[in-house]
Amino acid sequence: MERKLNLFNDIGRKIEDELDFDFSVSEIRIEDSQSFYQRIKQPFDQDFSNPNRKIFYRGERINDLSRPLIPTLLRDKQKLLRSDEPVADINSEFLLDYYKNMGEFYNIFQRVFGSVTRYRLYELCAFAQHYLDVSPFIDFTKSLYVALSFALKGRDHFEEDIVLYTAELSDTDNYTKDIVTAECWLNMYNVTVYNSPQNIKRIKKSELAPAVLRRVKDLMDGNMLETSPQAKLIDIPTNDFTKYQQGVFLLLTDFSLIHKSYLTKNVRKEFLIKKYIISRELCPELAKIVREEAPWYEYECLFDIKTAMRRAAYQDKM
Repeated sequence: MERKLNLFNDIGRKIEDELDFDFSVSEIRIEDSQSFYQRIKQPFDQDFSNPNRKIFYRGERINDLSRPLIPTLLRDKQKLLRSDEPVADINSEFLLDYYKNMGEFYNIFQRVFGSVTRYRLYELCAFAQHYLDVSPFIDFTKSLYVALSFALKGRDHFEEDIVLYTAELSDTDNYTKDIVTAECWLNMYNVTVYNSPQNIKRIKKSELAPAVLRRVKDLMDGNMLETSPQAKLIDIPTNDFTKYQQGVFLLLTDFSLIHKSYLTKNVRKEFLIKKYIISRELCPELAKIVREEAPWYEYECLFDIKTAMRRAAYQDKM
């Protein structure tokens, strides 16, 4: 039994070391203005007039290893797994049951927005992402200004470096504005989440063997390498804030979450994902760029469209 648990731990560590679960291989440090303009601002300006934009952005206020690029739904395994469960399969049925168990949230949503089934999940998940911050989605935006404002948070003083993610499409097969396509992707959503080795160790051997060891063997044989995350981008805004912020959802599916890691090879085939760590010394200059070039996208305007439009309309008088 102990040998099997050690094997499970070893596999998890090996995956983390070899396959770069949090995009650390793609980390790029930005220390000065020249690097920012060459690597980030110029590509955004060139892509801005393109009706088929291919670069998307996400801003984080701090470079925190405890916040990998995974959906909020999957960040807290304790809410996904009971202590006596070695593994959980997160699929469309799980999502439906998960939201049904969140007090009156599901019932209120149905009364206001209509019925929900495993074939009609997009609006429910989008609503939960906006107002509960719990969904299989990761927020991105088409606007560099919006992403920078979310990272800068309207601050004047910066004690930590900020983070900017970019996701660049290599094709349009995994990008959609079509609700039917989005519903199909969610209906086929599939993520396997493993419990911690400490909790697995407490489970009776008879309960552990059939569920976990089969999947561990798959990992050993390399059978799960073909099910590393598939990345999808959904460009269907469901409210005024999302439209104004030019928001899109990144959906990662068909992968296994082990410890805090997941395999990322297929993500990099479909998307070029980069993580820029921007020096805190540069942040005041970035705030100035947003203030001068797009004051309607300063942080206080992101959720106050009236103020934003007044800035846009009367910019010269303010």
